[in-house]
Amino acid sequence: MTIFESLTSAEELLRQACARGAWLDLRTGDADHDRLDNVHDWDERRTIRAEVIQALLLGAVAAEEGCAAAIRLRGARISGRLDLMGAVADRPLIVEHCHFDEEIRLVEATTRTVRLVQSRLVRLNGARLRLEGLLNLYGSTVAHGVRLDRAKVASEVFMEDAVLEADEQGVALAADGLTVDGNLDCSGLRARGTLRLQGMRVAGFVKLSNAHVTGNGRMAVDAEASVVEGRFQAAGLHADGEVRIRHVQVGASLQLGGARLNNPGGLALGAGGLAVTGGVWCGAPFTAVGEVRLIGARLGANLSFIGAGFANEGGIALNLDHATVDGAVMGDDLTLSAGQVSLVSAQLRGGLDLRRARLRLPQDGEPLVIEGAAIDGPARFDGLQARGRVRVRNCRFGGPVLFMRAEFDNPGGMALRFTRNEVAADLNCEDMIVHGEVRMGHTRIARDLNFGGVVLANPGGVALEATGLHVGELAMLPRDTPDGVVILDHAHVGRLRDDPARWPAAMHLNGLTYESMEPQLTARARLRWLHRDTRGYQPQPYEQLAAFYTLAGHPVDARTVLYAKERRIRGSKTFLGRVWSVVQDITVGFGYKPWRAAAWLVVLLVAGSVVYGRARPPALKRGEAPDFNPVIYTLDLLLPFVDLGQQGAYNPAGGAQWLAYGLIAAGWVLATTIARGVARVLGR
Repeated sequence: MTIFESLTSAEELLRQACARGAWLDLRTGDADHDRLDNVHDWDERRTIRAEVIQALLLGAVAAEEGCAAAIRLRGARISGRLDLMGAVADRPLIVEHCHFDEEIRLVEATTRTVRLVQSRLVRLNGARLRLEGLLNLYGSTVAHGVRLDRAKVASEVFMEDAVLEADEQGVALAADGLTVDGNLDCSGLRARGTLRLQGMRVAGFVKLSNAHVTGNGRMAVDAEASVVEGRFQAAGLHADGEVRIRHVQVGASLQLGGARLNNPGGLALGAGGLAVTGGVWCGAPFTAVGEVRLIGARLGANLSFIGAGFANEGGIALNLDHATVDGAVMGDDLTLSAGQVSLVSAQLRGGLDLRRARLRLPQDGEPLVIEGAAIDGPARFDGLQARGRVRVRNCRFGGPVLFMRAEFDNPGGMALRFTRNEVAADLNCEDMIVHGEVRMGHTRIARDLNFGGVVLANPGGVALEATGLHVGELAMLPRDTPDGVVILDHAHVGRLRDDPARWPAAMHLNGLTYESMEPQLTARARLRWLHRDTRGYQPQPYEQLAAFYTLAGHPVDARTVLYAKERRIRGSKTFLGRVWSVVQDITVGFGYKPWRAAAWLVVLLVAGSVVYGRARPPALKRGEAPDFNPVIYTLDLLLPFVDLGQQGAYNPAGGAQWLAYGLIAAGWVLATTIARGVARVLGR
């Protein structure tokens, strides 16, 4: 007895419809009664055995002349297991609004289109299936998962708005090694279990837009090492657990705009080694709780995180270490509430944009780390707000770096560390506000460094440390006087622009060199600038300032600076050295004021002439002494290397004798200091 000798009325109707390739609709028209939730109320007039469908698919009934046989069925309950394992079926299976009581097994089968739309399935096992058509599960619910491992579909796979529950291993869709010659569309999919898609190859696009995936444990979507020749679209994807696309190759773009990825303490997006020919779009309202990891990714166009939100407590939230981006990384209005943004050894050929980004971490955190990176385009941090330590070190910038209106907040600690970088254009910090230390040591800036309107506040500490800075022009024009020490040791500035009203109260200037300064102040004004160095006397700042005035054609100002240098050095000498310094200062101004020696000679000459004119000293030998002249006698006492014949001919006594001794000593002192002054002038 064959199965066709005991067909029910519904099965007979299906046999007839299959031969014609026609639809069989067993629905009653009563919407409530036709609901799949009420399948247990359906009687045998709506029940068809799975073995009947299996026989029809395998050609048990011939097609009517001029017709293409097919199963087209609506509103039926299929009892038993539909098992086509290893079979070859050349008729499509198309069902809508049906309920399958048991598993559909298509393992290693070769068949035509399978379309199970808005139906309920216990399980679909299509491992190693060969499908010459499309697979469509639109709107269907599968209670124990779908298996398509190493299946090959010659057309498309549609799972739009399907609901997939997990199997015993927690997998909702197992499709490792799946090959699809067309598109894989899972838009609106609801999966309570992992989507396992490792090694998948899709010739068209993959679409997970607005899908909701609740992963088993920590894995939501695993598409590692897959190849997608078209777009990978996951805009609006909601995933609880990791979305893993490591070493995936995407021929067009990757779109994650509006996605919500949630895997606290783990990877929200694991995309290390990802290769995308086009752009990657993760714009607002994209959010990720957990790490977004793009280590070593190779992206052929822009990477956009505009308006995105990141959080990963105690770890890295956005990891672009060693990534290569041929376009720009765009993070305008990005928000980081926990974790870190890391770009270590990244190569960004189109620039970096973090305008108005908000990186709000605890003060001891490090929200942004850019180290060893090469950024060829502009690096924009305008309006960025960062709490904690921002570190940018050992980087090469091919375009301008812009910190205009940025705010860095880490009072008492390091707020911005921008050290050992090379900037091929400008570094603009106009209107930047910093509470904490700014460090720019050993950075080379080809053009301008603009501190116009900045606020530098680190009370009791260092406000700006720029040791070894090399810059074409430095505009040190803060909004107010910096609150903290400004260190410019061993910096080289082509042109220095500053404002005496806003000079820092404390500076370190040893080793600072410059070629020009604005405004052009007098030496006395600039000396007040040098005297703000809180570490005491350093010779180089004075020598540099004097050299500047000399080259500028202001020798008087240069001598004023060097004279101030000699007076400043006095405090570092021994007692005798300080005494001698005072003598040199009073007499000839260390050789920079030679007119003082002449003045002293005139004063002493007048004083001696008056005294000796009133109290003429007696001659040593009467009748042999030349005529006495008080002026010549005094001059003979003052000039140690000249004999005018007066000093040896007369012998003063009492007070006049002591005056003579004083004039002789003063003459020697003046001669010595004048000689040193002449030597200093010749040396210059």
